[in-house]
Amino acid sequence: MNSVHAVLTRCALVGEYGSKTFLLHAFLCMACLLSRWADAAGPSQGFTGNVQFMSNYVGRGLSQSVGQPSVEAELDYDRGDGIYVGLSGYSIDILDELYPGDSASLLMEGAVGYKRAFAQDASWKLGIQRVQFPGRYVRQAQPMEEPNTTELIVYVRWRGLSAKLDYAATDYYGTFASKGSCYADLNASQPMGESWTFGAHLGRKMLVGRNPFDGLENSRRDYTDYKLSVSYALGARISLTLAHTWTNAVSAFYTVDGYDVSGHQTWFLIEKDW
Repeated sequence: MNSVHAVLTRCALVGEYGSKTFLLHAFLCMACLLSRWADAAGPSQGFTGNVQFMSNYVGRGLSQSVGQPSVEAELDYDRGDGIYVGLSGYSIDILDELYPGDSASLLMEGAVGYKRAFAQDASWKLGIQRVQFPGRYVRQAQPMEEPNTTELIVYVRWRGLSAKLDYAATDYYGTFASKGSCYADLNASQPMGESWTFGAHLGRKMLVGRNPFDGLENSRRDYTDYKLSVSYALGARISLTLAHTWTNAVSAFYTVDGYDVSGHQTWFLIEKDW
């Protein structure tokens, strides 16, 4: 109990350094608390999670942190076949940079669904995911829509190969009239010895609909993204990953304050699992 009090006290003390600094510290504090709780509950109860420090947070091929460091915390409940639940959060910068006056530096994901194993080393999942960007939004010169999104998820895995489809049941991440858009991805991982793992990713963003203000098709913002990575297990459930990502997106649509968030990105992350 004293250790929990110390963590909470530390969170309160760092608040004076500014909202983004406070957010980073708060994430780390939350991760410490979740880690202690999950360790006490144990994997046998179905609870797992992780915390990550990233030099650059790239999601679906785009730098959500606009080239800046980011932290992530995740907690999952999964006891094998049956219901699974997941909750994760990331610190981001893209909305604050894209829309002057906004203050939305947090991305929260919550998912619930059903999973089932089949054949040997294979499984599938069906679920629903809500992605929320809490914060303060102000009226912009150009019309904008808050990026909060609900998606339906279909996932299948066989050994080190997996495929996933995210189908937008609402407008897609702030894109007007884009309900029914989707993001599909393929992933592969290959262990190399006891400590090394090589990974590869291919993703595709596919938008539907037209912008009601200019009449142009949303699909002009479609792109394919790629990722290559190598991870090393340091022990004690800690790993280090080096990754390189890029896309074929039209950079004019994805340049934020002079920074191309869809361009080539090389970054690393340190992850602690429990």
